[in-house]
Amino acid sequence: MSAVLEKSKEEEKKEEEENKEEKKEEENKEENMKEEIENEKENNIKEEKKERIGETDDTFIKNYSYKIMYKVPQEKNIQNFNSNLDLFLYNIKYYSLLVNKLDTYGNSIPLGSFCFSISFILIGFNECKVIKNPDYFFYYIIFLFGGLGQIISGILEYIKGRTFPSNLYLLYGIYFISFFYFYKNNENNQELFPDKMKPFYYGSWAVLSFPILIGSLKSNVFYLFQNLISFSFFIVRCIGEYYIYNKLNGIVSGILQLITGFTSLYICINQIINEAFRFRLIPSLSLDNEGNDIDIN
Repeated sequence: MSAVLEKSKEEEKKEEEENKEEKKEEENKEENMKEEIENEKENNIKEEKKERIGETDDTFIKNYSYKIMYKVPQEKNIQNFNSNLDLFLYNIKYYSLLVNKLDTYGNSIPLGSFCFSISFILIGFNECKVIKNPDYFFYYIIFLFGGLGQIISGILEYIKGRTFPSNLYLLYGIYFISFFYFYKNNENNQELFPDKMKPFYYGSWAVLSFPILIGSLKSNVFYLFQNLISFSFFIVRCIGEYYIYNKLNGIVSGILQLITGFTSLYICINQIINEAFRFRLIPSLSLDNEGNDIDIN
């Protein structure tokens, strides 16, 4: 009997050891399965990233590029192309290499804002009678800064695809060139700008500046204020020229131009200092939920 009991105990021990080994094998299989599943997930993520190379991700652009004041230059991962035509079409669909390079060189908005401000300030001082009897130097500053300077800035912004500032500076650049041409020649008694045309002239610029005012609703408080005052100036000047009301044409329009000019000068300083420090050291008070300083359509 004792021999039989010992055999049965030995068999039970063997069964327990076999059961333990089976359990270990099952646990190892489960761990291996988990590792395989995690590896598959990682491989799928990598493949998805590879497939998305070269594609524009709007959510990434909104969440990364424009939530900070300083825009970090983005490197483009160019995929392999079968022909030059495919590469050309790719560059048209997305930003071209030329645009990317220009966009990393610098911000032309401070130049445009400074030219905008200095021109309005000078004309405002003239109409408020602070500057009396302006000479050639006065008009050529208007032409170089208000005209050529803003047009250069507007072209650079246009190349970079920034609709709002490009149209703002191109429009006012043309305005100051026309101002230089008409008023300088009137000072020389050439009568190129008759009084009966002045209400139509300023009224036309009021109409053209209205879309700029609407566009500034997506920029910041100072752009909006600047364009609101400049739009008001054109309306006031149109009314003053139509009714030949010297106060509206002189001191009132001069004050409006000074306010516009000094607001634009603030924008210029804001853009330079904030970009230099890569931080909003000077407030811009964005009107956009995404924190845009300007409209970047």
